[in-house]
Amino acid sequence: MADSPSCAGQGISIDTVPYLPSLLSIWRKIYADSSLTPAHLRCVAGRDGAVFFRNTLLCIVLLFPVVAFAGDSGLEQKFPFNIPRQNAEQALIEFAEQADVTFIFPIEKVQEVITNELIGYFTRAEAISLLLDGTGLQPEIKANGALTVNANQVSLTKGDNKMKKSGLLASFIAAVIGSTVVDAQAQTTYTDTKSAVLEEVVVSAQKTSESLQEVPISVSAFSSETLDNMGLSNITQIADFSPNTTLDFTAAISGSSSALVAFIRGIGQSDFASNFEPGVGIYVDDVYYARTVGSVLDLLDVERIEILKGPQGTLFGRNTIGGAISVVTKKPHNEFEARAEVILGEYNRLDVRGTVNIPITGNLFGSIAYSSKNRDGYVQRLPFPGVIEGLSNLRYDGGRLNDLPSGNDLGNENNDNIRAKLLWDIDETKEFLLTVDYTRVRENSAPTSLSVVLPDVGPDGVPGTGDDPISGLYNACVAGVGPPICTNVVGVGDLTGDTPYDSRFLTGDRFSNYGNAISGTALDSWGITGTYTWQINDNLSLKSITSFRKLDSAFGEDADMSPIIIDHHGFVMVNDQITQELQLSGLSFDNRLQWLLGFYYFNEDGGIHDLVPLAGGLLQVNGPNTIDNTSIAVFGQGTFNLTEQWSLTFGLRYTDEEKDFTGGQRDNNALLSNLGLPLSLHPDPSDPTLYYPPGNNNLGFTDVSIRAGTEYRFNDDFFTYFSYSEGFKAGSWDTRVTAPVLVVPPFQEESASTYEVGFKSEWLNNTLRLNVSGFFTDYKNLQLIIQRGISPLTENAGKSEIKGVEVELQWLPTDGLLITGAYGWIDAKYTELDANANASGIFLTNELQNTPENSFSIATDYTQPLAIGGELHWHLDYAWKDDHFNDAVNTPELMQESFGLLGANVTYRAVDDKWYVGIGGSNLTNEEYIVSGFNQPGVGYIIATQGRPQEWWAKFGINF
Repeated sequence: MADSPSCAGQGISIDTVPYLPSLLSIWRKIYADSSLTPAHLRCVAGRDGAVFFRNTLLCIVLLFPVVAFAGDSGLEQKFPFNIPRQNAEQALIEFAEQADVTFIFPIEKVQEVITNELIGYFTRAEAISLLLDGTGLQPEIKANGALTVNANQVSLTKGDNKMKKSGLLASFIAAVIGSTVVDAQAQTTYTDTKSAVLEEVVVSAQKTSESLQEVPISVSAFSSETLDNMGLSNITQIADFSPNTTLDFTAAISGSSSALVAFIRGIGQSDFASNFEPGVGIYVDDVYYARTVGSVLDLLDVERIEILKGPQGTLFGRNTIGGAISVVTKKPHNEFEARAEVILGEYNRLDVRGTVNIPITGNLFGSIAYSSKNRDGYVQRLPFPGVIEGLSNLRYDGGRLNDLPSGNDLGNENNDNIRAKLLWDIDETKEFLLTVDYTRVRENSAPTSLSVVLPDVGPDGVPGTGDDPISGLYNACVAGVGPPICTNVVGVGDLTGDTPYDSRFLTGDRFSNYGNAISGTALDSWGITGTYTWQINDNLSLKSITSFRKLDSAFGEDADMSPIIIDHHGFVMVNDQITQELQLSGLSFDNRLQWLLGFYYFNEDGGIHDLVPLAGGLLQVNGPNTIDNTSIAVFGQGTFNLTEQWSLTFGLRYTDEEKDFTGGQRDNNALLSNLGLPLSLHPDPSDPTLYYPPGNNNLGFTDVSIRAGTEYRFNDDFFTYFSYSEGFKAGSWDTRVTAPVLVVPPFQEESASTYEVGFKSEWLNNTLRLNVSGFFTDYKNLQLIIQRGISPLTENAGKSEIKGVEVELQWLPTDGLLITGAYGWIDAKYTELDANANASGIFLTNELQNTPENSFSIATDYTQPLAIGGELHWHLDYAWKDDHFNDAVNTPELMQESFGLLGANVTYRAVDDKWYVGIGGSNLTNEEYIVSGFNQPGVGYIIATQGRPQEWWAKFGINF
């Protein structure tokens, strides 16, 4: 072609460029009378050899053969851009290279224009708009899907066959991938979920929505996306990724895998009974869960989880001296949305979950979320190799556990959860949200095995004189050297000649035991909550949260892990609770004061019935216990901005709490009376089976907790704070007496005061987030579980000091790659203990339970767009904990050495996230570790609950 010049200095003829000759032919026909000629064409070779043409005018008709293969897919696809502020000519060339497109534009119209800096992950349309914003060059998406740019407000239209040179910047044709024309039907798109900067995290840790980076307390926050990426399914699993946090799924001696044990910064509660209060408060949508049984929550349709560190006595109140865990679930909205997911895995795992959001009318929206989780257990109960004669299986559950699974695979899952919500947008300022939820659990007992059987003989070799008096007495009966009661046990008869309890029942395998009694959990829990929100005006809002919850459960275990009745734990717990909270919040003094005032009412009634046969039935504990607790509080907190950078915070809460308790602990076999204990030492001399003083007991507690602090923001990316906060946990009464008492044994409230200093920061253009806090806690009047014979009792036994550091990091080093990390260091030590604590084996040198000195976690998430469409999401995490003890006595067999858990998964998400499929695994290195345990010297054993072994799973999900 005579009029097809070569690219000067490049040796590339226009004729050699694919499709250009045909484009020039069309150009000649349309612009025959134009002053532009092909001589104006100028080509530039890119880094990869692709040729870009500038200084050219093309009519919209010219787009037709090209846009036919572009479609919408090219516009939706996202690309990484890194273009500095510079001359538009060079910026547009770099844009073409980074967006992987070929386009043509007139050079004389852009030489004097300076474009904006463009850094991030955008579609081509988003990127060109941001690049040219404010330059006078106007980007536009045409109806045919092409990207165009118009100079001086002149649009490029199909009818504009003749265009003036002065009014034109050429069309951007989003057409050529790798400078090669591709058919439209063969192209697919992907949408990347990652942005070029870290997303803002919004939390409600102070009862109002605000940025995590502006909350003056240490908070670990987990979004629904984070939970999905990690493959987490219940609340205990998040503790591995929150510094100085321990969440166990079972409480010692409960036998239930639904009894949460929560410790934050060394403060918590390991007992589950109704007369004990947790040290870490659990909240779901602002509703407090009073009982730890039933609090191993399924992460169903969760928006986020917040773990608040340190005392939260001002805004959250009672029983949050260690911290609070707040679960926020998703609200219904005005668009139809549905999701279904199935997970298959080892141990016959089958999890099914689904959610649906339905707009009912213009201002009424509903949602339903459901999950069913099922898998076999990993600790097996084996038949003992021998004949056990003359034994009776004393039932300790009242028949409540009859519908459990087989009972021989401990640590299985069999639970169902459903939550329904109805949101009424009354008008622009008012809304009412109604929530109903239900949980059903039918599981075998926790995955526990026998670690040690203690010797039952003393120095003289006589059974019953060693370290374990009750099983030793049983062994003496078996040997025929016991007291007369051995031959007349209620419900059993004669124990003489039965099998003794000794080390023969150690299987030598931590994943098996010889237990055979009914063990497990039958739990039903439901609640209804109404939340009313009224935005009274721009500066004043009111929120009311009204809730009723009911718990009905039975649980227990064969704690001796043998076919003999040495120690069987059985419990029936029922509980009703009503809560009402009012929050009035607002802004005052020209928005310089942000404040909140509140009122809280709580009432629960119910109780727990202990049914514990021991030593072949020699001791048969039958303990009905009822409670009625009422708590009323008023509270307030405000933050005053002295300047735009410096603010002060002060809060106060007054609590008045009343507790009523009736205990009825007795021994159906009247063992001590039969051994000669005088009737005068019984609370009722006419009833030798009654061990607990009859009648109602009452305790009252009042508390004033304060919070004070100051915050200073150096700039938008660096926020610092210092705070002082208080919290308290109410006292109660001990119930687990195994000998007659004449006076009800109470224990008093405990308290914690914490000083905290920290900073929250963002770096590298908001791609790196680093939050650090340091704290010191004065922990007083500790409620410690102290072993008295065969009874684990609770007493106020001392003081401790706890100090530590917490570090949390998020880093987005490149688009699509996210690295998160956390580190916790804690130094927790007793500073004062009484003689009772020392007598039970707790000394100043002991470590606080469930409190590893060091812990850290790291996780990586990488989103990989695929040329075929869709994306792969890769996740890898590792969580490590230092040595720590699982009981206050620091039993060596219950010390867990340092260990780490490795998890990984990969998920493919289709175009527009319509469906996804993934595979993953947990504990990939198959670490063996324990999560709980119990040392029972009065009976003669040590048991340990085992952590989950290595497991693989696969999932498939659909989004509608």
